[in-house]
Amino acid sequence: MADHVERLTQAIRTKLRSAHPPAPALPVLRQLLETAYLASLRTEEGRFIRGSLTYANPRNPDPEPPLLRRAAYPSFTPFRRRVSLNVDSLVKLARAIDNWSGSIAVYGTKRSNIVAWGLLDQLVHRNVRLNREGSRGAPQPGVFSILMDGVGDLSVYRGDLFLGGLRQDRLIWRENEALTSTPLIAQLLPEVMPVARQITAAVGVSANDQGATLSVLRAWSSTVARLCIGLRRLGTGGAFLFSPAPIEEMLEVAHPLNYYRLRDALVLGVLDASYVAATRKRWLRHTSHAVPRDVVTQSYLAEADAEDREDELAGSVRVVTSLAAVDGLVLVNPLLVVQGFGVKIRSGGGIGRLYDGPDFIRRGTRARIVDTSRFGTRHASLLRYCRADRRAFGVVVSQDGHVRVIMSSGRSLTMWSDVKLLSYQHDLRSYMREEQRRQAFRLQLGMQPKQGYTGMPKTFSALMALVPTAPAFAKTG
Repeated sequence: MADHVERLTQAIRTKLRSAHPPAPALPVLRQLLETAYLASLRTEEGRFIRGSLTYANPRNPDPEPPLLRRAAYPSFTPFRRRVSLNVDSLVKLARAIDNWSGSIAVYGTKRSNIVAWGLLDQLVHRNVRLNREGSRGAPQPGVFSILMDGVGDLSVYRGDLFLGGLRQDRLIWRENEALTSTPLIAQLLPEVMPVARQITAAVGVSANDQGATLSVLRAWSSTVARLCIGLRRLGTGGAFLFSPAPIEEMLEVAHPLNYYRLRDALVLGVLDASYVAATRKRWLRHTSHAVPRDVVTQSYLAEADAEDREDELAGSVRVVTSLAAVDGLVLVNPLLVVQGFGVKIRSGGGIGRLYDGPDFIRRGTRARIVDTSRFGTRHASLLRYCRADRRAFGVVVSQDGHVRVIMSSGRSLTMWSDVKLLSYQHDLRSYMREEQRRQAFRLQLGMQPKQGYTGMPKTFSALMALVPTAPAFAKTG
């Protein structure tokens, strides 16, 4: 394990070499990772620790805030007394500051002087976005952050950029985008394209089939990721079997049903979002003169419909996630109509040769062979079924949080491990280029950061410093 921490330290230091502000020295970075790892193995009051560390200089913790700072933007609040950072102190602090809502601000220039100096708040919005439950939330400030996601489970980020992670005994540098992979999209397109054409017809001339198809596919992959994230959070494990025409004799469905609401919320959510975009385009056509009342009204009503549909989708995701937590799997068609839960797969033929999914995309049948003997009954039964039903694919969430996707590619069976679920970036070069562009843009504008949109006071002290004029409710005459 010490070797894994050392390799993770070296890799993160290399990735952050050109970052501004710079990463700490190697000994400091190694000490932070070791402390976070050991703390993740501990319990406090019978509960495992889920905390977060954010490395930031207390003298200037956020040197490049956004030019428009909104009210929910994260901010640092210093402790009145700094705490020397070690495993025991981190366990105590992490119980008070969980990684969903906030982070412990840390800093040090040597291993011997690393301290927890404050609290970073308002991270719930960023975590909602990271877990695909919303689109709002600013990137996390600080040079980098270390999230303790579970026992021996660390993830390191810079803003929204994933730098690397440690999953018990494995190093993770990049997760696989199985839910948007070419073989899976090829299986989904026959189901998605008719829906996309109807969305285009409903919205009108401002929409097109290709754009609607891409929107539905993005919404589909995000929704399935949310189902897996929910199962991983429950810690029960579970599985989903997607098939347009299930082989009935291979399945024993304990609880058959037809739950359409997840599909409806997903598809109609894309429709409502497309209509919001169309109404905004109508609004922008009137920039040189007054906007007609019906255009304004329709735009606000469309936004209300879209927000309601997002709430409906969130509720449906929670219901289907709970169905997957019981024994057996959830049977779903490709457009996410739930057809049964507590489903067992009857014993059938063998599994045969199983290829590593990402490697199969590159090398075909010369790809790495996956050893199926190390998997349990849940994986084995899904592998057997997907061997027989080549139009089917399965998603398995293990109790330890690992997510795997099983699908056919031609006549070959493939498995994708380390599936990417969270909404983060992983392209280091692209992220750093964008960061440099933002810095250059700020220098070019020479503007000072502004808080909020209107001229109303944006801080409590500014409000209380106002010199009142005649009260608005004062009587005249």
